[in-house]
Amino acid sequence: MNELKQIIIEEILANGPMPLENYMSRALGDNTHGYYTKQDPFGKKGDFVTAPEISQVFGELLGLWGLDFWMKSGSWSEFNLVELGPGRGTLMRDIANAVKMQPDYLQSAHLHLLETSPVLQDMQNQTLSRLLDEGTSCHWHKNIKDLLEACHHMPVIIYANEFFDALPIRQYVQENNTWALRCVDVEDSELALVTLKDFTLKEILPAAHDFKHGDILETTPEAETIMTQLTNYIAEYSGALLIIDYGYTQNQTGDTFQALSEHQTVSPFKNPGNADLTAHVNFKRLADIAEDASCRSLGPASQRNFLLSLGLEQRFESLSLKANNQQKTDLLAARNRLIGMDQMGILFNVLAVTKKDATSPAGFEKIVRDV
Repeated sequence: MNELKQIIIEEILANGPMPLENYMSRALGDNTHGYYTKQDPFGKKGDFVTAPEISQVFGELLGLWGLDFWMKSGSWSEFNLVELGPGRGTLMRDIANAVKMQPDYLQSAHLHLLETSPVLQDMQNQTLSRLLDEGTSCHWHKNIKDLLEACHHMPVIIYANEFFDALPIRQYVQENNTWALRCVDVEDSELALVTLKDFTLKEILPAAHDFKHGDILETTPEAETIMTQLTNYIAEYSGALLIIDYGYTQNQTGDTFQALSEHQTVSPFKNPGNADLTAHVNFKRLADIAEDASCRSLGPASQRNFLLSLGLEQRFESLSLKANNQQKTDLLAARNRLIGMDQMGILFNVLAVTKKDATSPAGFEKIVRDV
């Protein structure tokens, strides 16, 4: 049995069932044994592959998206370029490469990265070494509050690619016209899900009798808090937030909690700290929070439509002109992975948030054609 699992079992035996939200937080972020604390989970040798690792085109298009918004907004003389959960630093590296033709952009930018993992922070430092050597200032932060304070009331361009899906969730189950809280307990020396009816409700939920027995309701308190902080900042100081993640676009019930290890779905409770735990993002809720903060939300659009609108096809065609046969095959595979109807193209959604009176960012034109 791994060490974190033993620690969690002992805590549950001493204190009672652990809410799923707390379990997810511990398994991912424990200071010593947490999944993101101790390892590099990305790539073919890791547990999953993110869009920036699939192709440079993804980061290039996002970089040009931010540059375009900056220019439309009057080319701020100083602003903050922010990424939440930067992984290996691949996305920010590709963003920087894409905007080199406009040197004033990076020269005006203060780079801020939200990262809690020492392992990944070291990797980001290495990946971005050329950018940093050229004089771009970079600051790492462990929480949103500190990051936004360091932005010093200047405009922001914020990227959050596969960030919100890793934030802890709460799950409630409708049982006999009341809500029960889903928790992790110990059964036969193993971790297992149970429901708890005797608990203090920390949030306002819809009426349980409007749902069927057995329906599962997921809420995301940490995600909502972070979204509120980000959108309040944008409403006051201007900027844009771009969220790319897998999730759903209307409020719905269902269990989306899952674990991945070596690119395979596994039990979330068998090996805590050694598998990635995620849940689908409720884009409708995030958009509502933005609107409540007097911001404007655009989308969500599918990743497919968003990237096509930014010129993905043209960029891949350009790269193919200088590619050999194997490289052309690889480019086609990457293109299909990013926008394929049966891959990331529809599963992933994109939501943008700006100040109410801000210029419209690119990428949210409706595209219906098949390519």
